[in-house]
Amino acid sequence: MKYSNYIIAISFLIFSLQACTDDFEEINTNPNAQVVGSNESLLLGAQIRAARELLDNINSYNKGTAKWVQYYTNTTAPTDFVASNPREDFNDFWVYQNLVTQTIPLIERILDNTEETPQPNYQAVALVLKGWIYSNMAELWGPLPFSDAQFGEVSEEEQYNKPKFDSQEEILKSVLDLLEEANGTFDLSGEPNVALNAGSDAYAGGDLLKWKKFANSLQVRILMRISDADTEFAKSRLESIFSNPSKYPLLESNEDNFGMTWEATIGSYSDPFAQYVENNTNSPIAITGFVNILGGLEDPRMKVLLNPAPGYTDDDTYTGVPPAFDEENPNGYTRVALDSVSQLSDMYTSAQKRFIMTYSELMFIKAEAESKGIETGISADQAYRDGIKANMEQLVVDQTAIDAYLTSPEVTFNSANALEQIITQRYIAQFGQSINTFSMIRRTGLPTLDFFDIGINKEKGYPVRVGYPRETMQNFNNANFEAAIQGVNIVDNVFGDPLWFARNAPTVKMVPTIQEGPVLFSY
Repeated sequence: MKYSNYIIAISFLIFSLQACTDDFEEINTNPNAQVVGSNESLLLGAQIRAARELLDNINSYNKGTAKWVQYYTNTTAPTDFVASNPREDFNDFWVYQNLVTQTIPLIERILDNTEETPQPNYQAVALVLKGWIYSNMAELWGPLPFSDAQFGEVSEEEQYNKPKFDSQEEILKSVLDLLEEANGTFDLSGEPNVALNAGSDAYAGGDLLKWKKFANSLQVRILMRISDADTEFAKSRLESIFSNPSKYPLLESNEDNFGMTWEATIGSYSDPFAQYVENNTNSPIAITGFVNILGGLEDPRMKVLLNPAPGYTDDDTYTGVPPAFDEENPNGYTRVALDSVSQLSDMYTSAQKRFIMTYSELMFIKAEAESKGIETGISADQAYRDGIKANMEQLVVDQTAIDAYLTSPEVTFNSANALEQIITQRYIAQFGQSINTFSMIRRTGLPTLDFFDIGINKEKGYPVRVGYPRETMQNFNNANFEAAIQGVNIVDNVFGDPLWFARNAPTVKMVPTIQEGPVLFSY
């Protein structure tokens, strides 16, 4: 799909937004008063910006979440698991700023436009995008301005100048209502007057059924996310969706996999990984947490997602860089060279579609739900197997290798260890969706990750959130900020009390020892 015809219009829109936000006090400026443009250009602009902030982007401000979930990093230098300055990993100010002032205003304008001149499918897609963005934001930060946030500083009412914070529970349940509204708004009649312009839709190429399936599958993701915090609410809504596929169509195969298609290697809207490789001498470097899980299972996806470390002369050898190490670590971890670690594969770093949600993920959600007594219409064992198979087929793994993997003792479904198996496989399948995986880990405590007992993680363990932006919340809107976090223990911005959705979660499992030298995998 081609969308280059809209880039000039998008650039103008984003420039207009940036020009209106030079002063921090204008962060909440009313989007309805400052953005103009066609629904086509508004939609594509929102898609591109949201993808850059919320999908993995090794060049941008959220690159550290990939390190936190132990997928990959961009350095071999000795480092803490979480940086002593968390903004080096996840720049809370710029991610929040770019979403609130450059992305959500475009969506709000589409919603305004479609009230004035009804276009049901642009309205529905805007509701889905808004829901996806705010669900991510709530899962990263917790309480945030939401219900009052869209009115902004131009309002004469003080409550909108400095908006109150809604709780994470309120935001996530409101997002579910947005997605429910979207599901009922989509017009799949196929009439030309309700079509979505394929060239303005970098996520689904104008395929409205795919959007509707994503909207309902996103509901399922969020409901499972909150299932341990509000069990009965989640169970009731999940079973309602699963039992009524005609009303709530879900992702049905890899053909429905939903995400952002990047078409270029270089340029303003290029694929982040392709651009990184273009501008650097190496690819991002795989971390031991991910590599050791794949290697321990002799998982064939290792050979698709990673390159072997070139410094070993025998068979293809895979090994990761530790998520953290210091000068006192034994057996060669005082220095790591690029030729001694595996980097992301050439296949993975080529310009391509980067996924927001896949059929594989939906199957793992169904497997977990069924294992917890939520009726999904499929057994936990079958959903688990289908999830693995779908991800391997997505990565074009050989069918013989898939069959052998599914029958291996470590992978064969075991109801006594179901949750760990399901989440471990979901963790593998979500490679490249680090924000989504960060939330999954905090909710379930799984999979078991590497823990290097150094730096700021020595006593604080696993991060529970990203930091609140000082400039736009703690300074400008301090009274509402303080009210929102009253009674909450926040340590060094990212540690402390878990967020609402993870309030009943177990401690994240991490091996509490220093790995003594590289673990090598060759199979």
